[in-house]
Amino acid sequence: MRALGLALWVFLSGCLPVAMLRPPEPQVGEVFSVGATLMPNPFANRDQYPVLPLPYLAWASGDGRLEANLSLQWGLRGGVKAGLLPGVSLDGGLTLPLALGQGADWSQGVPVVLDAGLILGGGGAYFSPRLHLLGVPGEGWGLTYQVSAGAYGPGWVAEVGVLYAPDMQGPLFSLSAAWRFGSAP
Repeated sequence: MRALGLALWVFLSGCLPVAMLRPPEPQVGEVFSVGATLMPNPFANRDQYPVLPLPYLAWASGDGRLEANLSLQWGLRGGVKAGLLPGVSLDGGLTLPLALGQGADWSQGVPVVLDAGLILGGGGAYFSPRLHLLGVPGEGWGLTYQVSAGAYGPGWVAEVGVLYAPDMQGPLFSLSAAWRFGSAP
């Protein structure tokens, strides 16, 4: 029960990354992405506003083997992606919440999410299983699981994702898309 409360608290604090929107190969040069995610609204009042749109902004820069990336959705995520083999990358990051002002009560600590996953694919499609370790340093920690599958082409990327934790009522599905600008291959 404590893990459920912690997971819900961190999720509602705006810390959990929702969209991945990254092709499997590390970036060559710089690219900026602008997009959105649609997901069930956890704050919905009955049937009013059942879908929550979340804006997505991202930047990535790399040399084709290693990539640094930043994304902004429910939180600010900084990460690194390393190419292991053609079409196989390891991606990890740290997400911090955005709500640093009014309404944020972090007297117990600032919630963080550490995530890591593989990105497998090529030829315009990818699949990514990943783990999220979420919690408050010095307090409790919990695991969530995410699976994303996407398609990409010159100047765009789209994906479907599912996020799940054992104590959740059910999986959380999302649909995301972004336009990519820059020197993306």
